[in-house]
Amino acid sequence: MKENWKKYDVKQYGIVKVSVAGLRAQSCYQSEMVDQILLGTILPLFEMQNDFYYIQNWDGYWGWINKHAVVVGDRQFAQNWQSAPHVLVRENSGSVYKTPDFRERLVDVVPCVVVKKLDENKEWTRVELPDSSTGWIQNQLIVDEAQQEKISPTPEGIVSIARQFLGLPYLWGGNSTKGFDCSGFVQTVFRLVNIWLPRNASQMAKLGAEVSVLEGYKNLHFGDLLFFGNSLFRITHVALSLGGSLFMHAEGTVKINSLDPAHELYNEYRHSTFLKARRLL
Repeated sequence: MKENWKKYDVKQYGIVKVSVAGLRAQSCYQSEMVDQILLGTILPLFEMQNDFYYIQNWDGYWGWINKHAVVVGDRQFAQNWQSAPHVLVRENSGSVYKTPDFRERLVDVVPCVVVKKLDENKEWTRVELPDSSTGWIQNQLIVDEAQQEKISPTPEGIVSIARQFLGLPYLWGGNSTKGFDCSGFVQTVFRLVNIWLPRNASQMAKLGAEVSVLEGYKNLHFGDLLFFGNSLFRITHVALSLGGSLFMHAEGTVKINSLDPAHELYNEYRHSTFLKARRLL
């Protein structure tokens, strides 16, 4: 779990208690959603306006989150949550239930959600939520966070994770299985192999090593990042390479397209706005 919140000495901290909380540009629900923040994330709370807290997310994004989406406490409260053992959700969807059955849901969960681990049996793990309530989640949905942090990412592993999101809807500002934008999709995929990327495509384009595409797409490998836009100074879209001309991205839905005009999955617009590729692994 990221510890960015520690650099801010504020009176109050919040821990997200809903599966996905919208981060707004302004302090109202009518405002543009610029990001999503997941259950278990610790946030420094700077001020309140119209029932919204002004915060900074771990990826550097600033915005407003509704007060009903967080549990509020002091620095020790946040530290206690940070230092506890956690499990991380890896599957597309699931829930925490009041008892180890499916009768009463406490909260739904999405990939990259973290909750405190208490104990486990053969099929279920007992967990604690930010509001101190306890419940149960199926073992098949989760991994110990300590184990997750030891993962050695591979290009093939990244693509395998990405494929589980095929068909999910596009959502501006989305970085969860309830809806992805292009960079939110890529950020989530890499986070599931313990690589924490910045939020914007333009920021991602500064990472890794350049991959030459002067001789076509033969140098593109699984897991490379492809960048699109009107110019190198205005990158507006990012996709995940599947090797060669094929790539996966969030555009309408999470889907596969090709840069090759002869391919049945050819995307003419993305071909015309393709700028460069970067390799992180």
